[in-house]
Amino acid sequence: MGLSGRVARGALPILLPIVEFALAVAVPWEDYVKAVCWSRSPPACSFEFSPSPVFFLAVALPFVVLAVFSLWRNRGKTAILSGSAGVAILIGTALLATHKGIALPAVLLLTPLLQWAGERVLKIRVNGTDKAFWAVSAVLGFLAVWVVARMGLAVSV
Repeated sequence: MGLSGRVARGALPILLPIVEFALAVAVPWEDYVKAVCWSRSPPACSFEFSPSPVFFLAVALPFVVLAVFSLWRNRGKTAILSGSAGVAILIGTALLATHKGIALPAVLLLTPLLQWAGERVLKIRVNGTDKAFWAVSAVLGFLAVWVVARMGLAVSV
């Protein structure tokens, strides 16, 4: 693999959270912020993070597209790494809506576990540097989701 191929492969884990953030910001805040009102006069409401399927799709799309493309091109290592990061982010997003305190630790623990399981299923070896890059990508992607959720809650108030 040439230098440009290695640079492109190394840039993917950093570019995907950026694309994910852009897609999540493009989703209207009404698709992930829910108002819970307990009084109409005077109006009294609280706002909660409640992601819709459209929001989940925006969050997962970059990782799913890369995993499918990698499988199509017979690049099992990239498919495992991007797929595990995407699944960890989706689970973290679901936990962010229900159990906020365990969402980030879940992403931190799930990413290496899913990478390990993917290696065992496909019977391939992935080097530690690639695993670390994609684990950082999963954490950055989750933090992008968290920032978008916080921005949406701040706008709705």
